[in-house]
Amino acid sequence: MIAPRHAHRSTLTTVVLLLPALIGFLGLFCYPMLLTVVLSFRPEGQTVGWTLENYTRFLADPDGRWVILLTFILSLGSTALSVLLSVPLALILREKVSGHRFYRLMVIVPLVIPGLIGALGLLLFWGPRGWFNLFLLQFVPFVQRPVAVNYTIHGLIMFYVWLYFPYTCVTTMSALESLDRSIEEAGAVAGATRWQVLRYIVLPLITPGILAGSVLTFMAAFGAFSVPLIAGGNYRPLAVEIYKQISIPIPAHWSAASAIAMIMGVLQVGFLALYMRFVRRGGITGGAQ
Repeated sequence: MIAPRHAHRSTLTTVVLLLPALIGFLGLFCYPMLLTVVLSFRPEGQTVGWTLENYTRFLADPDGRWVILLTFILSLGSTALSVLLSVPLALILREKVSGHRFYRLMVIVPLVIPGLIGALGLLLFWGPRGWFNLFLLQFVPFVQRPVAVNYTIHGLIMFYVWLYFPYTCVTTMSALESLDRSIEEAGAVAGATRWQVLRYIVLPLITPGILAGSVLTFMAAFGAFSVPLIAGGNYRPLAVEIYKQISIPIPAHWSAASAIAMIMGVLQVGFLALYMRFVRRGGITGGAQ
């Protein structure tokens, strides 16, 4: 009798402790999500009835398809560049070069800067009268006019990389620094060159860290709002398009915005599942072979 009573008391305690978190989860996530799903199937401006028009109108519109493509271009471009920057930087900082603590601090600075402030600062720096163009015009003879960065696709990708690549870089550095150097030394003793050690030993072992960071970067870039809102110009990804549906028209198009939000969520989760599956298979398994 003692054991069942103790188990019942332990279960009751667990339920009581988890109850606030469960209530918060239901109230802050499940209810808004359910409301968004219902609204996405409601005719615009009505509280009854069901329709797929909100989805078909957006997906059939060339501008809607361009918004989806643009969102993927920005998120995938920034994720790829983040990986390409993070791996060499992590390898350099691993060697404790002079000033490595300062460089590590600079890596995480974008994480503590609000997105709106970061976007405004980037606009000022890369603008026609910003420091970058002033430097080019003053010291590079063949540059005769300011280089267009703001309000362009490549400019947005650069802004995304600056703001979101710390996710990839921090996890990559963590994976690399937790790697036992004796494994690399064993490869070198066996006759492998430094490049072979990096290619066949180091990179496959830190791929889980790179993957985790790139997933975080992709998620943040795919749902970016403040940066493209301030620095996107005519390039409006899905998050900004949702905002436009509820802020510009009078009355607001809540059903259309909800449908776009559901499309965005499905695309994000679906592509992320495929991304993780193929990268794991090609990166970890392939690298191990």
